[in-house]
Amino acid sequence: MSRISVVAMLVAAELVIVGMGVYALGGGPPAFAGSMHHVDFAAAPVEPLAAGETPQVAIDDAASRVRVGVSNDGLVHVRDLTQMRGTILSSSSYPQLRVTRTFDGVRIERAARQRFSVDLFGFSAEAIQVDVPSGSHVQISRCSGADISGITGGVNVQSQDGHVNLSDLRGTVDASSDDGYLTATNVQGDRLAMESNDGHLTLADVSVGSLVARTHEGRIEANNLTIAGARPDATLHSDDGPLRVAGNFGPNGSYEVSTDDGSVNLRVPQGSDLAIDASTGDGRIDVDGSSLARDDSARQTIRLGAGSSTMKLATSDGSIHLYTNGDFQSHGF
Repeated sequence: MSRISVVAMLVAAELVIVGMGVYALGGGPPAFAGSMHHVDFAAAPVEPLAAGETPQVAIDDAASRVRVGVSNDGLVHVRDLTQMRGTILSSSSYPQLRVTRTFDGVRIERAARQRFSVDLFGFSAEAIQVDVPSGSHVQISRCSGADISGITGGVNVQSQDGHVNLSDLRGTVDASSDDGYLTATNVQGDRLAMESNDGHLTLADVSVGSLVARTHEGRIEANNLTIAGARPDATLHSDDGPLRVAGNFGPNGSYEVSTDDGSVNLRVPQGSDLAIDASTGDGRIDVDGSSLARDDSARQTIRLGAGSSTMKLATSDGSIHLYTNGDFQSHGF
């Protein structure tokens, strides 16, 4: 059998598999409504929009990675960076990005593909770049990951599949990913919330009055963290992963640093004001390198200063290491 015949048979087999997939997804005979055709997607240009100094910018593009930065002229600039070339099996063309001026800002969205499609030969890279006034409030309801920097009006981002990077932000920030890690660097404001179903969380130079950092699977690392305000609060929790946290937890607050599976390393500066309830189901508790109990299952109350703030410091399976002298690097953090 010739090489051409073998290739033809493989392509035919792949088409049969695709057809069966269409059948399964569509709940009926595929009728081969889709067809193989060449795609060379060209994104339509978008004119800059004037929307004021503090617009509400809403973004909904489930297939694309979204990059948000600050414009240098006070306008909203949108560029569709999507590239798509090759041969695909599909019954519909790839939708263009739609950008509209709303009463309070700008809406950026892309319609979902209406029918099943499979890339056979070629490549695709789906991304958009959005530059906005720094005072904008940015809300991304769907995306495949995001990079957001320089925004002072607040951010809300939900990623269906992909990591989220947050940097140089002010205001209330809420970020989540169904599958991907999250990072927050130089974030200041009233509240920061980060949650991942599957991915680690990394925080650096974060200063907020309220913090929620949760991951269902992954580690949490926080360095130079400051929680301060009239009644500050913070929860850092992993269902499955270690925690390494170095920060200043202000007075009159309520805090939790915990994991269901992994060690907990916490550094606080000298002069901290905390009443700590430390517990482990299988491990040891030590303070500044000295063990408080010999058992591999322990619970201890540790008071630092006047103890005006309360903290739950816990792991179900792992050891707890607390350092109170402000020098964590020497202990391998």
